[in-house]
Formats: sequence, structure tokens, C-alpha cells
Amino acid sequence: MAAPADVIPRRPTLLLVVVLSLLFVLMSFSSRTRYVGETRTLFERTVMTILSPVPRAVHWLGSGASDMYHGYIDMRRAVAENYQLHHQLADLTADNLKLRQSDADLRRLRSLLAYSDQIDLETSMAQVIMLDTSSSFKSVIIDRGSASGVEINDTIVNSSGLIGRVVLTTKDLAKVQLMTDSNCSVGALIERTRRQGVVRGDAATGAQMYDVPSLADVQPGDQVLTAGIDGIFPKGIPIGTVVQAQRGQDLFKRITVRPAVDFGNIEEVIVIHTRKIPPEIVRYAP
Repeated sequence: MAAPADVIPRRPTLLLVVVLSLLFVLMSFSSRTRYVGETRTLFERTVMTILSPVPRAVHWLGSGASDMYHGYIDMRRAVAENYQLHHQLADLTADNLKLRQSDADLRRLRSLLAYSDQIDLETSMAQVIMLDTSSSFKSVIIDRGSASGVEINDTIVNSSGLIGRVVLTTKDLAKVQLMTDSNCSVGALIERTRRQGVVRGDAATGAQMYDVPSLADVQPGDQVLTAGIDGIFPKGIPIGTVVQAQRGQDLFKRITVRPAVDFGNIEEVIVIHTRKIPPEIVRYAP
């Protein structure tokens, strides 16, 4: 029993000696690992070597997150600016179309007014609100009627030439028979030779000139005007251009006329308030 009692008191002393020895060794080794001008120990350098990737990784992650955040902000800003620019472009395009349309309307109205000034008879302006060229009766509806002084047989023209005549009126509207209608007849003449005839619509988009003798001088390209001999249409209004003139099987030529007016593009028109011949004069016979 005596021997164990002697061993137990020595154990703390031995452990203390071992720890102090190890500390001394580490301190000695640490001091010997310093180089000239070196302020870090081997232990410090080891720790820094092991832990050096950590700040680089943290810096890389921070920079990447910052770049992603700023890139996202820039992308949102670019999307917003692109959206705004698209809207501005659409608005500018609409404004440009309006200006171009206004300019085209102004030129067209100036042309109509200039042509209207050349007509000695009373005239007024009207707007086409309906076009019917698909049925057998070729017609348009204008936004002026009897309340505006429009009467049956008033002549309808634009700056290009003859459109037709008024065949029906209400207080606010009027129906116009187009010269291309097969039931429309216009006293006409060839401008170059003054040869007279009658132009009738072909129920499509053109017209034919009748009652011109086979020996008459008619050439493609000749201009056809109203002759003013039918009691409806004033004299000198362009009807169209001769595109073909052939000798017919009878005593008259077969003449095809291309209208001066594009009937698929009629907007504003001029109403010529023609002087009407009273029926009693037409029917009078001595």
C-alpha cells in the first residue's frame, strides 16, 4: 500500500515538466524560424498559408455578387429604357403618319380648290362616305344633300376629272352615279380633233366611246373631254384617255377609254351646281 501512495504525488509534477518543456521547445523553434527582417513566425506563416484562400474566396464571392447585383440593376434599367424608347418611337411614328396624312390631305385639297377656281359655275366641296363599285349600279354616297344646295344632275368631279352625276338626294346625303356605270352616258369629244361622240361605262373600271365614225382620226393617247352637249355635264371636264381605237364592223369605231379618275381612291369631291335645262324647253316643239 505504501508504493502507490508515493507514485500519485509525482504525476502532477511530471505533467507540468512535460508541458513546460514542450512550450520551451516551441518557443525556441519559433524564434529560430524567423529570418532577417521577418516579423512572422513559422506558426503564423503556416496559419496564414492555410487560411489565405478564405479572404480571396470571400472577395471573389463579394465581387461576383456585387457584379451580379449591378448587372441586374443595369438590365432592369436597360429594359425600362428600351420600353420607354419603344413607346416614344410608336408615338413619333404615329405623329409622323398624321403629319404625312395631313400634308397629303392639304395637297389634295389645294389641288381641288385650284381646279374649283377654274370652273365658272358655282361649286361646293363634299366628302365621299360610301363607295359601291361591286354591284351593277356603280355609285358613291357623299355627305352633302339638298340642305347644302345639291340637286339631281349636279356634276361630281375631282382634280383628276369626271366622277359622275347626282341621281338622288336627301337632306344631308346624295347618291352619285359613276361614269363607269353602264347606264351613264356622257357627251364627249376628242380634244385633239374635236370629234364628238358618247362615252358610256363598261360596268367595270373603264368606258367605251361610241358614235365616232370609222374614218375619224382617233389615236391611243388622245384625251377625251366632256363636250357639254348632253344637258348635264359642263364642257371641258377630263373624262379619260383613249387606250385603243379600232375599226368596227359597222360604220363606227370601237374606242376604249381609260377613265382619268381612280375610282378606288376617291375621298373629297367637287360638286358643280350646273345650270339645269327646264323640262318645258327640252320638250317644246313648234
